[in-house]
Amino acid sequence: MRFPAVADLIPVDERRLAEATKRAIQAAGGGKVCEAETGLSDTRFSCYSSKFDRASITIRDAVRIDAIGAREDGHPHILSTMASILGAVVIMLPEHEGGELCLRTGVMALSIEVGDVSRAISDALAGTGEEGSKVTRREAEATLEHIADLERATAKLRYQLERIGAPTEAPP
Repeated sequence: MRFPAVADLIPVDERRLAEATKRAIQAAGGGKVCEAETGLSDTRFSCYSSKFDRASITIRDAVRIDAIGAREDGHPHILSTMASILGAVVIMLPEHEGGELCLRTGVMALSIEVGDVSRAISDALAGTGEEGSKVTRREAEATLEHIADLERATAKLRYQLERIGAPTEAPP
C-alpha cells in the first residue's frame, strides 16, 4: 500500500498558489524585502510559499507583493495563478501602443508560446517520461503553465490589434 506524500494531501490549486507566491516573493526581491513591505516575518513568507503548508497569503499582502515584483513573464504571479484557477487570464497591458514593432513582438511571443505548448505536449506523449506515454500530473501542470503564457501572448496581441482597428473619435 502506497501512502500519499504530504504534497498529495494538499489540493493542486493550493500548491499552485504556493508556487506562485514563491515566484512573486523572488520577483519582489526576496523574503526580507517582503517582510519590510508588509510587516510579516520572513518565516511567514516561507510558509506561504511552501507547497507542503496550507497557510496562504492574504489578498492584501498578495497585491502588495505582486505590485513590487519586477515586470517579468507571468507577472503578477499570484494574481495570474488565482485567475487561472478561476478560469481567467491576467495580462499586463503593453506600455506602448500600436505600431509594427509591437505587432512583430506580439507575433514572435505568440509563436514562441505555441512552440512551448507543442513541445511540452509532444514530450509528455513521447514515452520518455517517468510513466512512458501516459501524461503525468507533473507534465500536465507544466503544460498548463505554458498554455497560460500562450493565452497571455494572445490577449496582448488582441489588445494591440483592437487598439489599431478601433475607429478614431471625431472631435466634438
